Amino acid sequence: MKRNTLIAAALATAAVAASQPAAAYPLKVTGQSRASAQLQVDVLRQIAEYSSRTGGCRFLYSAHMNVMPRAYVPRQPTRPAPQLGGHYEVWTVNACAAKQRFQVAMWPSPRGGADFAITPLTGRMSLATS
Repeated sequence: MKRNTLIAAALATAAVAASQPAAAYPLKVTGQSRASAQLQVDVLRQIAEYSSRTGGCRFLYSAHMNVMPRAYVPRQPTRPAPQLGGHYEVWTVNACAAKQRFQVAMWPSPRGGADFAITPLTGRMSLATS
């Protein structure tokens, strides 16, 4: 595993775990992302909030990240990330014993760092059938 992936996993685990009861499992992060460790934590925190609102729990067990090719056609983009100097990624998250896919748009922020937008691509899918 790459160093930044390990850092992101540790930060994400700490950030998500801070707002829920002690977890039995650490967050497992796999795949490729262009996001910094802090941006990954911020995105995962928002996904955990979304999971809490829609599924009643915010526990994230794993996240698999894929950088999408420039030709990727986004679904309902909040912002045109490539035109803003950014890109899209698709993250598959195991949250609360269900899998869900998210489109994550990222682009440089005029204030420094990066801005992002998250779009759910699927509903919650049972782990038994995914």
